[in-house]
Amino acid sequence: MLYYLFVCSDFSWRRRFYLKAIKHKPRFGDAYNNLASTYAQLGQINDAIETYQMALVIDSKLVDAHCNLGNLFKAQGRRDTARKCYLEAIRLNPEFAIAWSNLAGMFKDEGQLSTAIAYYREAIRLCPPFADVYSNLGSAMQDQGNLLEANMCYQTAIQLRPDFAVAYGNLGSSLLASGDAMRAMDALRYAIQLEPNFPDAYDNLGSALKVLRQTPSLDTAPAGAHKERAKFKVHDHEPIACFRKALRLKSDHINAYSNLACALHDRGLVREAIHCSVTAARLMPLFAPAHVNLGSLLRGVGQLDQALAHYHQAIALDPSFAEAHTNLGNTYYELRQLV
Repeated sequence: MLYYLFVCSDFSWRRRFYLKAIKHKPRFGDAYNNLASTYAQLGQINDAIETYQMALVIDSKLVDAHCNLGNLFKAQGRRDTARKCYLEAIRLNPEFAIAWSNLAGMFKDEGQLSTAIAYYREAIRLCPPFADVYSNLGSAMQDQGNLLEANMCYQTAIQLRPDFAVAYGNLGSSLLASGDAMRAMDALRYAIQLEPNFPDAYDNLGSALKVLRQTPSLDTAPAGAHKERAKFKVHDHEPIACFRKALRLKSDHINAYSNLACALHDRGLVREAIHCSVTAARLMPLFAPAHVNLGSLLRGVGQLDQALAHYHQAIALDPSFAEAHTNLGNTYYELRQLV
C-alpha cells in the first residue's frame, strides 16, 4: 500500500509540474504530451486522450503522442481510430519500431497473421534488441502452427531480457503444444517464479501437469521419459489447483474454465465439471469448443436433449467443426436406441 501511495503521489507531483509548465507556456506540446502520459498512468483515460489530442494540435509531429493515443483508442475498442494513429506515427517516422509493433499487434488480434509477422519483422529490423517484439512474433508464429520458429523467437526474447516472464510463459505454451510437457513445465514454473500473478502460466502449467500425470506406456514413451518422470510425481490435485489459481487471478479465463472442467470430470466430479463448462459457454457464447465440451459432459450424464442443443450451437458457430458433427451423430444414435 505504501508503494502504491508513493507512485500515485509521484504521478500527482509530475502532473502538477506539467500543468505549471503549460500555464507559463500554453503552446508547449511536449508538456501536454508528458501530462497525457501521466493521466494514462493514473488511469484517467479520457483526460489522457483529450490531452494527447491537445498536444497534437500544438505539434502534429509528436510521433510518440500519435502512438500512445493509438494505444488508448485500442484499449477502448476504437480499433480503426487506433490504426490511423499508428499509421500516422509511421508516416512521420518510418523507423519508429514501436508503431510497427503496435500495428502488428492489431493485425495479430484480427487473425491476419502473415501481415502481423511481416510488421513484427520490420520492427525487429529497425530495433534488433526489442525483446517484446520477439515474444509477440513468436506468439504469431505459434498461432500459425510454426512451433519451432516460435520457440526460437521466445528464446531470443529471453536472451535479450532474462527476467521476461511473458516470454517464458509463451515458451512453455509452445513447448506444451509441441508435446514436450516436461520442458514446458519447467518454463512455466519459472515464468510464475518471475511473475506470481500470471494466470495464463498457471493455466498452461495445469495442462502440462495433467499430461505428465498420465504415465506413458512402455511402447510409446520417448527414450528417457520414465527416467525423467522418476524424479517427481504429479498428484491428481495439482492440475486442478493450477486451473483454480488461474481463475482466482482472472475470473473470466475461458481456457482455465474449460481445462478445469475436463480435470474435474477425470476425477469423477461431474457436477462441478458441468458448472465450469456452463460458465465457459456463458462467458464466451460464440466459442464453439465451449459448447462441444458442455455437450459432451451433458451427454455423459444422460441429458441428451441438452447435449444436442449445444452440439447444434457449436456447428452453427463453426460449420466445419468435425468433432461437433461426430458427437451430434453419436447422440442422435443413442436417442434412437432409447426409443
